[in-house]
Amino acid sequence: MTQSLYPLAVWLYAPADLHRLMYALASDLSLQKSLTQKFSQARKLGVDGIIVPISWRIIAPFHPDNAEQEKSWRGYRTLFELLRSTGLNIIPEFNLATSGLSDARQQQLMPDWFWGYISQQDQSQWPQDSLKYVDNSGRDSMAAPSPWARELYLPYVSQWLSGFVQFFDDFASHIPHIAIGTGPEGELRHPLLKRHGKPVQLPVFSELAVADFEQHMRRHYGSKSAWYEAWQMQPELSARKLLKQVQQEFVGLYGYMSASEPLQLSQAAKDFFAWYQGILIEQADAAVGLVDQLLPSHWQCSLGLRLPTTFGSQATEQNQRVLAAFAGLQLSEQPNQDFEFFDALVAKIRQTTERPLCFSMTGLEHAKHSHRVSSWLRHAKKQGIPIVAENADVQALAEHPTWDSMVQRVLHKPMLAGWALRDLDSALDKQSAGPFRLRQLAHLKHGGSPDPQHSRKIFRVMGPLHLKVANQKLLLEEENWAEFEQQIKQLRRIGVSAISTDLWWGLIEGPQPEVYDWSYYDRMLEVLAAHDMHWVPILSFHQAGGNVNDDFMQTIPLWLWGKILVANPELESVRDLQYVSESGDSSMEYVSLWADQYVLPYYRRFMAAFSKHYSAHAELIDEINISLGPAGELRYPSYNAHDWGNYPNRGTLQCYSRLAQQDWLSYLEQKYSTPAALNYALGTEVRDFTEMAFPEPDELFNNKQYMHSPLGREFLYWYQQSLVNHGRTILKCAAEVFDGPLLHVPLGLKVPGIHWEVSDPVMPRAAEITAGLIAPHANMGPQNHGEYARLLEDLIPKNLRNRVVMHFTCLEMINKDYEGYSRAEDLVNWMADAAAEVGVSLMGENALAGELYGKQGWKQIARALDRQPGFGGITLLRLQNLFDDHPLPMQQLKELINKEQ
Repeated sequence: MTQSLYPLAVWLYAPADLHRLMYALASDLSLQKSLTQKFSQARKLGVDGIIVPISWRIIAPFHPDNAEQEKSWRGYRTLFELLRSTGLNIIPEFNLATSGLSDARQQQLMPDWFWGYISQQDQSQWPQDSLKYVDNSGRDSMAAPSPWARELYLPYVSQWLSGFVQFFDDFASHIPHIAIGTGPEGELRHPLLKRHGKPVQLPVFSELAVADFEQHMRRHYGSKSAWYEAWQMQPELSARKLLKQVQQEFVGLYGYMSASEPLQLSQAAKDFFAWYQGILIEQADAAVGLVDQLLPSHWQCSLGLRLPTTFGSQATEQNQRVLAAFAGLQLSEQPNQDFEFFDALVAKIRQTTERPLCFSMTGLEHAKHSHRVSSWLRHAKKQGIPIVAENADVQALAEHPTWDSMVQRVLHKPMLAGWALRDLDSALDKQSAGPFRLRQLAHLKHGGSPDPQHSRKIFRVMGPLHLKVANQKLLLEEENWAEFEQQIKQLRRIGVSAISTDLWWGLIEGPQPEVYDWSYYDRMLEVLAAHDMHWVPILSFHQAGGNVNDDFMQTIPLWLWGKILVANPELESVRDLQYVSESGDSSMEYVSLWADQYVLPYYRRFMAAFSKHYSAHAELIDEINISLGPAGELRYPSYNAHDWGNYPNRGTLQCYSRLAQQDWLSYLEQKYSTPAALNYALGTEVRDFTEMAFPEPDELFNNKQYMHSPLGREFLYWYQQSLVNHGRTILKCAAEVFDGPLLHVPLGLKVPGIHWEVSDPVMPRAAEITAGLIAPHANMGPQNHGEYARLLEDLIPKNLRNRVVMHFTCLEMINKDYEGYSRAEDLVNWMADAAAEVGVSLMGENALAGELYGKQGWKQIARALDRQPGFGGITLLRLQNLFDDHPLPMQQLKELINKEQ
């Protein structure tokens, strides 16, 4: 197989229950048609070949001689012909052991006659328990035939393989690889024998195994006495009793062996393990040698073994290390010691065959913390052995965390030659994530981005404003955390990659300046990390509560107002620091942008404290979102309920504080220099700049003066640019603070979709204007004139555009001219075009929860994600809307993730 940095081969296992249908396949035309359709679909999705386990039980159900009869192979020949007709390669797999014991659909059992028929041969030479692994208690296992008896059963294996070569010679050019399974589940290892809750037992107590062990040790030391002396054992002890003492030492590893500490091994344990591991190498060499001997020279295929990296998803890293020892794979005195078994295995096999080798590594989806993976792949590179990554668990295709772990673990590793996925039916199921997996691998094998986040849509969920809202007493209790953890686990499993949470300034630094309480968020991050869920913290310099769907109240630090007033005598009252509207209402949701010079040091200080506390967790932080106004959005509080904010009116202008009025006059004086120049440009008649009051709001909007009068446009341009400058200032501050470990973490900004009043013939776009998002112009109407492109151009410095992620709301809404002149879908499209034009990453949000309970809202979200240019992903508001009594939101989210990925 050609070696490449990117996967070149994508293989699927044949349907798990195919062996049940094999007898009927040759004559059942409908079954053939169904399989042909599946194979064609797999080919279109980028699959290169199908792995076909060749069941010895099916080929030779009654007697080993069945393998020599052509009729025994008819089902497999039909299957191979179907695969060849669809252009797929064929990868036969021969397991010399039982597999699929945990899943009846995937079971591949040895022939019924195997254990009884073979054991009856020459009983004088072969003890009764020869064919089976036997533990210390005398219990045997049928997971795999004993390697100590291979001389007894390999002739029958040869008979089976010879039949295959004879009847499938015409398929040789379509078979690039043959997989050989030598142990339990087709893996190169000893079985892990465990019964009745007891620790795993060593399977080395059959008469053949004990005799081989004794012979090996005598040969190694030259004599029995030298052996016993080296082990410091009494001469009257039998070899079986010595093995029992080794067994006790191995069982003791459960209490002693850690994932990182050096391991103190007795000489007995070291010698035993050298023999125990050597048996595996000899077994692998014998199996590979047998296949190599039977294949004619024109069969130009590689040969492969399956190597396990882990032993189940639930075992701890400590227990994984212990199980590796019981399996015969690794028993290192140092945890980071190179895995020399691989070198010895390859060296032995290369003495036997000159055919190319390609090994499969299983269980990578569970190898999250295991050093064994890196060791194996290092040795693979050194030895020039291509590696195919294989999932041991079918659910790795369905559960996003395990798949993501598997992909991330091996993408940047050397010598990865391909992927082998279980199984075809799961991979092609449109209701699962399987088709996405195949598309992703096809993208990678053709040189696409190795970062899966760059080749798929991103799905996030906004966490609850605060967990305590789930408790009637408004107290945070353990059951709230337990429920939250279960919700996180479920969301991660279906493919949500990160949780976005507000870090309330008033909660963290509220009681006292420069005293930070991160405990709530530390606990939250701990929960997220435990389930491989990433984090998008929002540095929330705004108030919680007072906006639609808010169920939690949290002010910004109350000490802030007084502290700023005391420190700055030029300020007259707290209203200097607040947004004051045209109606005289003031807002405490967010410090007015005209007071940025006073509050910016406090923002910077909080950012620095966050950076210091969470830099060590940079790998879990997908983005840091910066609050720029009410609800964390870049806008004025123009449509709040406490201030004439009755949807869907135009909203209120928010520039009537003393500092805002001073800034307006300063702006005019700086731009026009003299009253005469001002009068000439704006058509006014003032003798001094101080006479320039704001235009009267109703007259400004009701008569379209905001579009046509020079004064109206100038005023609203200043109004909008003031907001833009504020956002730019805070963004630059964040970029300066978040360096070091957080330097490469994206910075997020949020712009709301102010979708009403867009197509109003009397005052088009008025709501967007009072919110400060766009500046008016003479041609303003329900069309895209590049207003949002100009917003992004002015807001985001060029040197930060590759780091900034823009978030835009209302992805779930359709155009409704009949309801407040809403053009939500148009706004979504205009923002997508703007982000593409400026070169800024774009994410979406839903504005309200209501549309999540109907399919139309999800169709709109899918449309925005599919559009080109479009949105790179979505953050759904909020977590609790996915876990209430209505099943639709969760169902639709799962379908959307699987569709878009």
